[in-house]
Amino acid sequence: MIPIIDTGHGYNTPGKRSEGFYNEEGRVLLKENSVNEAVGNKLSLLFYLNHKEAHFISNEWYDISLEERIRREKELANDNTFFISIHADAFHVKNKAKGGRFFYYSNKGREIALHLTNYLKGNGYGLSLREPMKANFKVLRATQSPAVLFEMGFMTTKSDLEILLTDEFRNKTAALLYEAITSMR
Repeated sequence: MIPIIDTGHGYNTPGKRSEGFYNEEGRVLLKENSVNEAVGNKLSLLFYLNHKEAHFISNEWYDISLEERIRREKELANDNTFFISIHADAFHVKNKAKGGRFFYYSNKGREIALHLTNYLKGNGYGLSLREPMKANFKVLRATQSPAVLFEMGFMTTKSDLEILLTDEFRNKTAALLYEAITSMR
């Protein structure tokens, strides 16, 4: 299957950051888009370097509306595509939630989410992964292709945040996603 890769929120999206964890200057340690963009760009690059087809639809630094992301997906969708939106999660209580999860809306999205979860779990993903969950997110229900949304881990939990901040995690996540996607039938 051919992935249509979306990197979720832009730099200027309010609330998408590691609230409660700050550097010496008082700035949050992580804004969601930096980890999303790193993994999405690396994933796209792996497809390019291996001469495999993939579409990267959110290469801008600023926030792209849900409607625009869905419009871009529909321009590229066909019987052999699926949509993957890459994110980092946040919870209103610091250090209370951890690990990643794939979300889906359709039955085909569920199949993809299960495959990706099982592949990442079985190949040393750096954080715990919870079972895929059905969700009524607009980017999951309004796309033409089957869709999954991947929350890699929690920016508001110290143990997850420390891993999300590393290049090693970002490289490995992109590599595992590439391997999992190219192994799909």
